[in-house]
Amino acid sequence: MKTVFIFAILLLSSIVIGQDDSWRDSLDVARKAYKNENYGKALKYYESAQRKAPNDIDLSDEMAQSAYKAREFERAEKIYQQSSSSNKDKAKRGDNYHNLGNSRMRQEDYPGAIEAYKESLRNNPNDDRTRYNLSEAIRRLQDQQEKSQQQNQQESKDEQDQQNENNGDQNQGDDQQSDQQGQGDKQQDQKDGNSNPNGSKQDGEGQLPNQMVERTLDNLARKEAETKQRMRGGGRAGKPSKSGKDW
Repeated sequence: MKTVFIFAILLLSSIVIGQDDSWRDSLDVARKAYKNENYGKALKYYESAQRKAPNDIDLSDEMAQSAYKAREFERAEKIYQQSSSSNKDKAKRGDNYHNLGNSRMRQEDYPGAIEAYKESLRNNPNDDRTRYNLSEAIRRLQDQQEKSQQQNQQESKDEQDQQNENNGDQNQGDDQQSDQQGQGDKQQDQKDGNSNPNGSKQDGEGQLPNQMVERTLDNLARKEAETKQRMRGGGRAGKPSKSGKDW
């Protein structure tokens, strides 16, 4: 029984030692990869080592630096933010906030970077690097705001120009429609003038045939009267024959 108990203790110890060796192996691989500037691989093995390491082992600084070097700035920001809130040493906390500001600067989050640098200076007021980075973040924020304002003004101007252009096209269309309507009215007036029975040209053409017809009828009536008179009197119109006969 005693032998079994001793064997169990040795087995448990070997498992614990194996676990310790496991996280240390991952840590060694991570540090070698970082030294060789393979920052993505280093981050992967640092995270693996941190998961396997005892609770009192903190690899957050090395993890965050690997993430920053690998240009995974959002991941670096999260690590620095967690480390800053849990770190009780003011100098280290100042460094974490400084690095947090740098990560935000890389993401062009200038308001966030300004807050991080200010918090860093609250913990370490004599840090000239942080003071310089703070002034740079403020300058970039101002430039960003000015560019945004200019862009908004340009977009507003383009929108107004487009609206004016649309209104001009509409007015031009109305003018063309008015011109077409005016031409249509003019053509209709000309058509009405040519076909109007009361027009001066039509009056002259209508009166001339009527006068000719009347003269023709008068001539026919006069000739008919003269013919009748000759048939009655045989001589000059209106005088009876001396013989008293009609023939």
